[in-house]
Amino acid sequence: MASHRRLQRPHRGSRHVQLRPPQAQFPLVSRSGKIRRLVAEAKDAKLARLTLHATPGGAPAFELAAKFCYGVHVDITVANVAMLRCAARYLQMTDDFSDKNLELRAEAFLRDAVLPSIASSVAVLRTCEALLPAAEDVNLVARLIAAIANNVCKEQLASGLLSRLDHTGAQLKPAALDSPGEGDWWGKSVAGLGLDLFQRLLSAVKSKGLRQETVTRILINYAHNSLYGLMPCRDADKCGGVTDTDTDTDAVKKQRAVVETIVGLLPAQSKKSPVPMAFLSGLLRTAMALSASNICKADLEKRIGMQLEQAILEDILIATGSGEASTLYDTDVVARIFSVFLNLDEDKEEDGGGFDYDSPRSPKQSCIVKASKLLDSYLAEIALDSNLVPAKFISLAEILPDHARLVTDGIYRAVDIFLKVHPNIKEAERYRMCKAIDCQRLTPDACSHAAQNER
Repeated sequence: MASHRRLQRPHRGSRHVQLRPPQAQFPLVSRSGKIRRLVAEAKDAKLARLTLHATPGGAPAFELAAKFCYGVHVDITVANVAMLRCAARYLQMTDDFSDKNLELRAEAFLRDAVLPSIASSVAVLRTCEALLPAAEDVNLVARLIAAIANNVCKEQLASGLLSRLDHTGAQLKPAALDSPGEGDWWGKSVAGLGLDLFQRLLSAVKSKGLRQETVTRILINYAHNSLYGLMPCRDADKCGGVTDTDTDTDAVKKQRAVVETIVGLLPAQSKKSPVPMAFLSGLLRTAMALSASNICKADLEKRIGMQLEQAILEDILIATGSGEASTLYDTDVVARIFSVFLNLDEDKEEDGGGFDYDSPRSPKQSCIVKASKLLDSYLAEIALDSNLVPAKFISLAEILPDHARLVTDGIYRAVDIFLKVHPNIKEAERYRMCKAIDCQRLTPDACSHAAQNER
């Protein structure tokens, strides 16, 4: 082999092929249309060197293709089939020039060993990223994505059928599945894909009917993998915190694109959305830290507002950005979230489950009671911030309708904390703040405490 062909790298993106006399050139010329054309077009009858620019897969791909031309056995595998298919197109190694040429061999391997398997298709798709745009030119990326989407949804159907049969007592083993375990096992393997291919793949599986719960798990996994150290969550030891992203570096731009893409791929907004509140909250914090688009942040705020009854205090304790106001928490975001919760329109709800908050006897009264307890806990927390202006506190305290608080101990405690931390507020502000407390709804202990409270 080495006596017939030598590779050099005079500059990036090109390859020199050292040629010997015609009898030694014959295997390359006979199987490669590109090399045949270059030799035919050469003005030098004693041509000894050809330059090949930007061979897909570089020197390793050309070396395997050259071995194939010289009759050396070449193992086509999941790891190399993509670059061999792209190299075959570039070198024009088709059956037009030689029977059973490299293009045909690579296509056969793709058809028989890759496309029927989810795991193999995902593995080959990952190798395609280093071969773009050549992998697109041979339609490899689109075929892999389509195969994955089809096979994933077939697996979902098979898994659902087996679950129903097991439920009725039938004893069947899931032998037809590509891999044992959860139906979305493959989602973990796509976490390393670049954003563009991931977006295309997930859009494809969504269009084929992949369950929203599975889509959500895949998105969560991809987010934590792509935003590691930046994506916050309730377990700080596992997720880390939001880092300082003041500078608009390339890394920050890529992370911002990831956040905005993930938000765009989330299941449709709904009160019954499968997206966990902790994930939405962490994604909103990350979006704010990365200065994501207003559309992206508004989408997350609306999702949180629609699922507010699932939230805990940590979910709405959203810090202000580093260059913004001196307060600890962004109360404007929380005000918008509660406004979404309070203004869910029955006519606009896909599931017909809008909230009627104007009536104390509303069947959704329990939801707003939960929200009132959450808001009062939030008010008690932000009241400790000495830089929080009274107007911000008052506007949040008054955002709920009168019947939302069955007991007003929570708002009383929050107001008392605020007055303790801010002793010099104006009397008008103090009066309006205390007016938010309905003394008729205080428990006996709270009422006794209030009667002796000089504040």
